[in-house]
Amino acid sequence: MQLHEARLCLDCEELHNLDHCPRCASEAFAFVTRWIPAKERPPRPRRPVPPTPSHRARWLTGATGVAAFAAFRWWRQAAAKRASADAEADRRDR
Repeated sequence: MQLHEARLCLDCEELHNLDHCPRCASEAFAFVTRWIPAKERPPRPRRPVPPTPSHRARWLTGATGVAAFAAFRWWRQAAAKRASADAEADRRDR
C-alpha cells in the first residue's frame, strides 16, 4: 500500500485504501498523509525510445519478405508438380 493512498478508519483505526473500511464498513476516514508527510514521488524513468528504422531499411525488409514468400510459393509449386508427375508415372508402371 502506498502512503499517498493509505487511509485510516476513524471508527476502528484500520488502515486501508478503499472507499469504505473493510473491517467495519465505515466511510469515515482520514488520509495518513495528514500526520505523516509524504515526499514527492520520484519521477519514473522513461523507457528509451527505440530508434525507428530508416525508409530504406523498411523497404529492404519488406522486399526481403516478399522475395522469401515468392521463393516459398515457387518451391511448393515445383514440389507439387514433381509429386503429381511421380504419381502419374507410378500409375503408368502398373
